Amino acid sequence: MNIVVRTADGQIFVRPDVTLERNSEDLYPPEFVQQLSYTPTLYARICKPGKSIAAKFADRYYDGFNIGIMLYADDLIGASPEGFACASCLDHTTFLPLMTYSKEVLGHSGNIFCLKKGGEILFECSAPSRSEVEVALEDASRYVPVRSGDFLAIELAPRKPLCTRADGEVEIDAEFCENKLLNFKIKL
Repeated sequence: MNIVVRTADGQIFVRPDVTLERNSEDLYPPEFVQQLSYTPTLYARICKPGKSIAAKFADRYYDGFNIGIMLYADDLIGASPEGFACASCLDHTTFLPLMTYSKEVLGHSGNIFCLKKGGEILFECSAPSRSEVEVALEDASRYVPVRSGDFLAIELAPRKPLCTRADGEVEIDAEFCENKLLNFKIKL
């Protein structure tokens, strides 16, 4: 299983499944990580394999979605592409809840996603539209074939700083449609 990512600026890359934190458990970054950044992320669960999928057929290739957060170890990014790859592959830094919502929930303005750090809102948005997911699947499948069980992760905003080692313990919460999606601590 892969996590095919389309960044907020349209770049495509793949995160391995070891980055997926399935149970929203607390994160203990390695000692060399001094700062983490985040991006809120919508993901669609792929139910049918394909490559070069046209947006008008994309709804046949995913069966559910949810929203979560991806973390990046800023210390590893640097100026090289290898640094970004290392920052993207740190274990247990992809928090995507396994429960998925029906595609029909996409695009309803009353369905609000809210991401909080220590009780303060970091990010809030309505559910993106189905067409956003379908265009992202078209873009991603040009470069990476998708398989059943893969996730298509779409960054909803550019990466921003989340916490530093000086912050100590930080609590992260997320809700969607008034359901709690995530609740974990980052223990730096």
